[in-house]
Amino acid sequence: MKAVADKKMKKRKLRILIAYNDPADAGAGDLDYISEVAVKDEADIVYDTLLEMGHSPALMPVSGIEKCIAETAEFTPDMIFNLCEGFHGKSKHEMHIAGLWELLGIPYSGNRPITLGISQDKILAKNIFNANGIPTPDYEVFEKVPGKTRLGYPVFAKPSSEDASLGINQNSVIYDIGSLKKTVDSLLSKYGEPVLVEKYIEGREFNVSILGNRNPKVLPISEIDFSGLDEGTPKITGYEAKWLTDHPFYRKTPSVCPAKISSGLRRNLEAVALRVYGLLKGKDYGRVDFRVDSGENIHVLEFNPNPDISPDAGFVKAVIASGMDYGDFLKIVIRENTGF
Repeated sequence: MKAVADKKMKKRKLRILIAYNDPADAGAGDLDYISEVAVKDEADIVYDTLLEMGHSPALMPVSGIEKCIAETAEFTPDMIFNLCEGFHGKSKHEMHIAGLWELLGIPYSGNRPITLGISQDKILAKNIFNANGIPTPDYEVFEKVPGKTRLGYPVFAKPSSEDASLGINQNSVIYDIGSLKKTVDSLLSKYGEPVLVEKYIEGREFNVSILGNRNPKVLPISEIDFSGLDEGTPKITGYEAKWLTDHPFYRKTPSVCPAKISSGLRRNLEAVALRVYGLLKGKDYGRVDFRVDSGENIHVLEFNPNPDISPDAGFVKAVIASGMDYGDFLKIVIRENTGF
C-alpha cells in the first residue's frame, strides 16, 4: 500500500507560478528591449507545457515587489519557475528577484542569487577562473577611455555586467587604438559600468549546456557555425545574431548540435564546463561559452546561468539532441526542486 501511495505522490499535480520580468518595464525605444520581450514568449511556452503535463500553472509578470508578494501569497505555489532576467529593465537586479524567492522560502527553478550575481559580474567571474586555473582570455578593465592596451590587437570589448549579449556587436572586435577609444567611450556612456576588454580569440565558438544538481549532466555540445559570414567579418555572436531574427547575422550564425568535434576536444570542453558549473555553484541548468583556437586550446568566455529556454534556443536544442523533449527537461527541473 505504501508503494502505491508513493507512486500517487510522485504524480501529484503541482501549483507552479511562472515569474518573468515584465517587458513593459524595459523601454521599447531601444533595440535592447527585444531580448526582454522574448522572456514573455519563453514564459508562455513553459506555461503551455506545464498545463499539458497536468500541473496547475499561472503566469506572473514581476513589475512591483509588493504586488508580486501579494500575488504569490494568493496563489500559494508549490514552486516558482523563475524566468526573471532583471527588474524594471535592469539586469543587475536578476539576482535580487531570485533572492526574493529565497526570502519567501518557496522552491524555485534556476540558479541562486550568488551564482547569478557572480556570473553577471564578468570581471569577478574571470578573477575566479584565473584563481582556479580555468583558462580564460587575458583582459583589462577600463572605467574611462584608455590611451593604450597591453593586450595587443585584436581585442574584444563588452560591458562588464550585462547579459543577453547587450552591448556586443561587430564593433566589439577592435584592431587599433582609435577604435578602442571610440568603442569604450560608447559603452561607458550607454551602460554606465566598467568596460571589459579581452584578448580576442580567433577560432571556433562552443556552448556547453549543463542540466541537474546532484549529478549534473553535460548535454550535447553546440557550435556556432560562422561559415555563412563574409570574409573579413568578425566571427562572433553579438546582440543582432542572438535576438534580431530578420538580421543577416542571425541567419548566418546558426548553432549546430551536436557539434562535429574530436573526442579529445569534447572531453576537454565537458570537463572544464563541469568545473565552472561546480565552482560557481550552478543549480538546475546553465551554459558555459567557449572559444577554441586553431591548436584546440580552450578559453572560457563566461558562464550563463538561467539561459534562454525557448524551444528554438541553443539550450533546448541541446536538450533535444540528448534524446529528451521539452517536457522531460521541465520534469527534471521540477523534480530537483520539489522531489516530485
